[in-house]
Amino acid sequence: MKPTPARILTPYELHTGKLAKPLRFLVISDLHNEPFDDLLPLMDDADAVLVPGDISNRYRQEYDRGLAFLRESAKRRPTFFSVGNHETRQKSYRELIALARESGAEVLINRHVRFEDLWIGGWYDPEIVNEPEEVDAFEQLDGCKLLLCHKPEHYMEHLRGRKIDLTIAGHAHGGQIRIGNQGIYAPGQLLFPRYTRGWADGGKLLISAGAGNPCRMPRWNNPREVLLVTVD
Repeated sequence: MKPTPARILTPYELHTGKLAKPLRFLVISDLHNEPFDDLLPLMDDADAVLVPGDISNRYRQEYDRGLAFLRESAKRRPTFFSVGNHETRQKSYRELIALARESGAEVLINRHVRFEDLWIGGWYDPEIVNEPEEVDAFEQLDGCKLLLCHKPEHYMEHLRGRKIDLTIAGHAHGGQIRIGNQGIYAPGQLLFPRYTRGWADGGKLLISAGAGNPCRMPRWNNPREVLLVTVD
């Protein structure tokens, strides 16, 4: 097996004025059942780990490493996981979610929890996950609110304009191949996608280029990415 190429760590800051002290979140999206040993030391500098979907690989119907990652992450830091399309398209989706709930990670499928001075929620299309949407109640909560929503296009269609401080997404894989600042293709957005990495919607949406690559198409000028988001 060839060595796994290094992943880059990209820092971001969000100033809300709502927290008593800054909190640092390591964002690991789109791992796709790939090796993760290089990610574990990065958790030392984080207060919690956010996983906005796709720990698994739907093409191979595999999620053993993804679950192992959740277990290892939860041993080190509070870990919050919401599902992506590679999870919902697993034939054994229910088993996968049951095992994820046993991993020690907080599984957020259209629900939210309190962490320190803020709220963390997870959103996915309620018709697909068969879980009722609760975003109306989520946005009415007092204080800072972070939401995990796997697909940027889902955010733009369903969540834009909500009273949520930050939504974190993945899914687009940075556009797979990048020419300058333009990605070439993203699932759900197709050719020349608009939402592939970094800030969008005036700083309300932050998109990870993803820590893995499940398809045969190489990533060119587009390294695999982990985010370190500081919120204060």
